[in-house]
Amino acid sequence: MEKVSPGDGAGRIPAEITKIIPLGEERLPQGDHRANGVVLRRRDVSGRSQELLLFLHGFGATWVSAPGSGTSNRFGGGTEPMTWGVFRLYQSPRRLYLKGVDIRESFLGVRRSKSSLCAAVKWCLELSSRLPTGHESDPLLSLLWGSMKNLSCGVSHLLIDARFAWRWANLWGLAPSLDRCTRCGREIRIGGARLAARSSDGFICGECLRGARDGSEGRALLSPISSEAVLLLRTAATLPRDGFAAWAKAGGAESIRDAGIRAELEDCSLWLYSFL
Repeated sequence: MEKVSPGDGAGRIPAEITKIIPLGEERLPQGDHRANGVVLRRRDVSGRSQELLLFLHGFGATWVSAPGSGTSNRFGGGTEPMTWGVFRLYQSPRRLYLKGVDIRESFLGVRRSKSSLCAAVKWCLELSSRLPTGHESDPLLSLLWGSMKNLSCGVSHLLIDARFAWRWANLWGLAPSLDRCTRCGREIRIGGARLAARSSDGFICGECLRGARDGSEGRALLSPISSEAVLLLRTAATLPRDGFAAWAKAGGAESIRDAGIRAELEDCSLWLYSFL
């Protein structure tokens, strides 16, 4: 299988976003700081104040207090989930406060499409629930940026979601192999009879499926999958970022016109998130 590099789809985060001094520390010294990133989650509290979960370059996920003005939100759209920008912060002796936001991208096109919006919200929720706070994860931040850029360019959310899930798991060293049987290690040949199913550990070849016993390793825990779906998943997950969008709008889009393949790809995405 082709070696997969960090980051994703639409390329690197633009220079105007990355040219910010990264925080790079779990505990910030008291004073002013700046970091680029995205709003993953927002909680409204009393007095129009808000608590924001930011995913920041050089620092990872962190909760920030956004004080209100008493009558309005002083930061406008800068506190909306999925908004990317440069966040100006102040670390007090007790907590981290938001002082201002220079918005760089709000992905209005993604917000206007129901399917794209649902995919982006899903990623924010998954990241919110799984990311450890204060732990730098810049390759994953780049993956999220590239995925949202591809959504905004009209790439199918089904293809991007499968790619996002596998690449995230791969960054964390948890992704299943897409070309070898998890039981015997043999290569799974597309179009051959050896491909049989996917399990909680990875793909299972035909020989291993026939030898599976009843019980915890029985057939009931194995989900059949077609060769076409495996090939589509492999391509979507591992294609280099420079060629992904073009393929997804051509061959990938043609493949998911089939309702059965589309359903299999959706199931595969859910399966991949289970590895995280």
